[in-house]
Amino acid sequence: MILARKFTLSEDNDYERIAAVSGCLRALLEAFAAGELPREYGMKQLAGYARSLLDVQRDDGSFASYSNLEKLEIDVRTDAHRFVTWAALAFLCRFQDSRGESLPGLEKGILAAMRSPAASDFKFPESGEAEPVQQVEAVLILSSGGLPGRLSADPSAAPEMYSALNSLKAVFCRRLESGNTTLPGGIEYEALFRLALEGLET
Repeated sequence: MILARKFTLSEDNDYERIAAVSGCLRALLEAFAAGELPREYGMKQLAGYARSLLDVQRDDGSFASYSNLEKLEIDVRTDAHRFVTWAALAFLCRFQDSRGESLPGLEKGILAAMRSPAASDFKFPESGEAEPVQQVEAVLILSSGGLPGRLSADPSAAPEMYSALNSLKAVFCRRLESGNTTLPGGIEYEALFRLALEGLET
């Protein structure tokens, strides 16, 4: 498995390049969370990746795979901005928890990301009836970094994000209680709703 050693912004608004940057981050986060990092990818390499994320953190605390977000279509912008923010935040939190010590600026960067508007925006009007798919994906990403538990322990760290996640938790509970778990196209999402809810409760 070859994993990126550095988070590098896409140089243009080509969707495939933007998606590749986001995909590399997600792949690293998934391997990290699953305990499946290659032997040669140790704490030094994780620290280097964390540092590269912090180096390109946006002024509002969020992260993106492309700097000129206003040039992107809304669905591409969602992937390049909000999903990258959630994945970067999850990675940084998992790195901090695993390391037991901090990089310069790490705690500040995590707090800024949690408090950024992008981090607590779980609405996807462009997705229509498929909005829950995006919401579940967002929660699963954040859960892989232990964000729900971190916020439950200290809601004051990011009140808006804490409130937004609690709202999603209530929505998922209602769907499961009512059996409303089949999404457009006849896709059954019950198992993923339960998985997301489990993540929110840890």
